Amino acid sequence: MRHIFNSAGRLSAIVSVWTIIGYLTVDTALAHEGPPFPILMDEPLASYKVSVWADPDIGEATFYVVVETPDGAIPQTEPQVTLWVEPVSGRLDRVGLPGRRQSLRNRMQFEMNPYFDQRDQWNVGIRIDVMGGEAQELVTQVESTPPGLGVWDFVIYLFPFVLFGGLWVVGLVRGRGRSSIQSGKGRLAEAEPESHADQPLLGSATSESERSPNAAEVRS
Repeated sequence: MRHIFNSAGRLSAIVSVWTIIGYLTVDTALAHEGPPFPILMDEPLASYKVSVWADPDIGEATFYVVVETPDGAIPQTEPQVTLWVEPVSGRLDRVGLPGRRQSLRNRMQFEMNPYFDQRDQWNVGIRIDVMGGEAQELVTQVESTPPGLGVWDFVIYLFPFVLFGGLWVVGLVRGRGRSSIQSGKGRLAEAEPESHADQPLLGSATSESERSPNAAEVRS
């Protein structure tokens, strides 16, 4: 049993090291992953209610703009939606992209794919033009981050736990095997004195018969 706990302690140390390495790798190389996240929610804009979801990966990023009426319904008329981006530092010019409406039945949603050349802080503007009305826009900021590795993200996160489970099972099996061997040796050691105790009696009887060859004659 002590061997099992010692093995568990060593396994815990190994898993802790791998976990730290995994988190450092993920933090530096995989700053963002997963589905888009909201950067604006239910903001009033040009008689509409606007929500913006972003997946700001370096390279081709993805933004979704959801346009609703103030009471949350789908607008009867489709406004012109534009997204623009520019680095907060001003090192690049502003770039505007028209929104492409997606074919969705339950909401009016537009998609844009700006290009982020490097990790940076970016100004993001959402502009809505309504026929016969004045154009209005919202401005927020987002940080562009390296993209995730897809299925490799799952593997990196899962590896320490799989390693811990596998090594724990190995240590447990080895501990039980050693306990079984020691138990078997103990039972064998207990059985050996009894067998040795019987041997002198048999040997004595044999020796007496050998020393008395006429015993059979006497009995007869």
